[in-house]
Amino acid sequence: MTAKAPSQHWRAAVERGRQFLSAAQAADGGWPYRPGTAPSLEPACYALAAMDGAASAQQRDAGLRWLLARQAADGAFTLPGDNEPHWAAPLAMLALAHLGAAEPQRAAAVRWLLTWAGRTRPQHAALTLDGQLVGWPWTGDAFSWVEPTAYALLALKRSGQHGHPRVAEGEKMLLDRQCSDGGWNYGNPAVFGTALPGFIPTTSLATLALRDSSAAGDATRRGLDFLQREIQNHRSALALSLAILCLAAFGRPTEELAATLAQRQQGDGSWRQDVRLTALAVLALQAAAGSINLFKLDDAPPR
Repeated sequence: MTAKAPSQHWRAAVERGRQFLSAAQAADGGWPYRPGTAPSLEPACYALAAMDGAASAQQRDAGLRWLLARQAADGAFTLPGDNEPHWAAPLAMLALAHLGAAEPQRAAAVRWLLTWAGRTRPQHAALTLDGQLVGWPWTGDAFSWVEPTAYALLALKRSGQHGHPRVAEGEKMLLDRQCSDGGWNYGNPAVFGTALPGFIPTTSLATLALRDSSAAGDATRRGLDFLQREIQNHRSALALSLAILCLAAFGRPTEELAATLAQRQQGDGSWRQDVRLTALAVLALQAAAGSINLFKLDDAPPR
């Protein structure tokens, strides 16, 4: 009997993952982090993107209605009970762009995101970073951090804002925060003179966000080398998924990583019964097989 090619195994894993995501969709159309709990923006955005082309029209429309119902008049996204905008607004923008849906709402989100900014801070002896560079925060009235800044840059660039001054400053902020090992930590490259290590998820997102920056060639090369080195020893499903999405966007090999990720899939089609993680794994396996990559800025599905 002839063994299946790796991509066939991945397609089967993608289908099983989508079946899990389909069953996990809540009655109101959203997706929770874990089946049976309250829907939230992050898993809903990733699930909508991962289900694209596989969801029924009813599922897709219900998911879009749930997502758009969380958008405020100013373009921000919030969850019931929140008293400030939710950090996952850029993911909502990416999901809507991926689906080619809700252009007016996406435009409103762009306008809002361009006004949402991290606080500056004076120079401190403990830190080597430039605290005057403004990116994006997790929450209001907070410092700029690597992950929300990377998400914002990806969403704004996908929305045609490559030349905006906020985008240029966000790129400078990420370049300023790169660690000496070539990766990215959550926010600081060093504290009290001690270099901090990079992490695979943050490095994947920062490298993706800088992919089209003319000033970031050396930084992205170092980031990619860091990923290929570190992923040999740190292989959580999250690290594998984001590393695959990043490496695939740059045309680097992902076959062995995708095979390892597919092997982690559980019998119910999920990765750890986690909706966000399952959706990211599905998106990563699709990218490894040469399909659309949610985080590759020049990769958009035909409509």
